[in-house]
Amino acid sequence: MANISENFMDDMTDEQKKVFLKALLFACKADGKVDEKEVRYIKRTADKYKIDDIKKIFEPMTEDQFFEELSCFSERKWALELIKGIFKISLSDYDLSDSELDFIYRIGHKLGIDSTKIEEINNWVLDYIVWQEQGKIIFEENN
Repeated sequence: MANISENFMDDMTDEQKKVFLKALLFACKADGKVDEKEVRYIKRTADKYKIDDIKKIFEPMTEDQFFEELSCFSERKWALELIKGIFKISLSDYDLSDSELDFIYRIGHKLGIDSTKIEEINNWVLDYIVWQEQGKIIFEENN
């Protein structure tokens, strides 16, 4: 799975880190299937950033409850990082479903990010993934 920007979560509050990981989990659920690779990624990220009580991230909640928690991303830079992170985890299986895309647009609009910017982020993430895969081929990496 593609890495999110190197260590950008270091500057987030604990609440923002938890909501960020909840957003990734919601994005994983948007296509109706959460695979073990996605869950492991979320758990590894929680561990990396020393997020206490990881169980709270996986507690059931409605989308409306989750959208209320998004208010902690009032700074635009965090909102943009969130959209980028959601695209990265959603595209990790090389398939972005309509339901995943719809979810990302709803989050973006809730955070005040217009459709054009969301599309730019999507294209950037796609290019990033392609470059990573091409790099593995060029440098003969078997990962």
